[in-house]
Amino acid sequence: MNDELQRTLSEIIESGSQSNPAVNALISDYAKFHAVLAMVGGCLVLIFAWLSIIFWTRFKSSPKISRLKWGFERKAYFVFGFSSSSVALFMILIVVANLTNTLNPLHGFSLLDFSFKISSGETYKDELRYAFTEWIQSGNENIPSIIQERFNKRIEFHTTKAIVSGILLILFAGLSVYIWNALVRRAKSNDSKWRFKEKACFVFGSATVVLALLMMVIVMANTQAAFAPKTLSMINLFNS
Repeated sequence: MNDELQRTLSEIIESGSQSNPAVNALISDYAKFHAVLAMVGGCLVLIFAWLSIIFWTRFKSSPKISRLKWGFERKAYFVFGFSSSSVALFMILIVVANLTNTLNPLHGFSLLDFSFKISSGETYKDELRYAFTEWIQSGNENIPSIIQERFNKRIEFHTTKAIVSGILLILFAGLSVYIWNALVRRAKSNDSKWRFKEKACFVFGSATVVLALLMMVIVMANTQAAFAPKTLSMINLFNS
């Protein structure tokens, strides 16, 4: 186990990171890593809060079949209202947790583990690890080319992934809105018997909601990584 970098970082952090530009760059990136997620999460809180208001409003105005029995329209609005509210509350927790690390990055950064075992046959990864260690110990503001190349590749990879996932998110969300609106209109037509077409639409509509949420998570994660590549690179490099 090589814990030379871990000891170096601990000593620098305890003595004050202002004296080491390399560590300052990493801590700044760590703060940005969490700030990006806090900002994206904040936007999603507003979006899902707005959606929950819409769905709960429509739920209250939707007709009841009887006191104990709801029609499809009312059930759909209840499920979407509850889901939107739940996601909004969950995103609030995400925002609060990431704001804590954004405002006080030194504490969270000091908890990261940068010790590592020598890889068997993975010479490139070991080379990167030693380059990281030497860079931190040198305190040089200039990032070594091998590490900068790693950062650039990560930015390119995650930016591309975020864009593709964002496009898929829009497609799945739009398709979901179209399918569920069609099902609600179908339910309002008072034709209670569902044929194969309606059942298939229900399955596909449910799938598009799940896929849209999945794409949302992927967009968040890759946006975070694209804006703050140093932190994720170090985490992946020293914890794999």
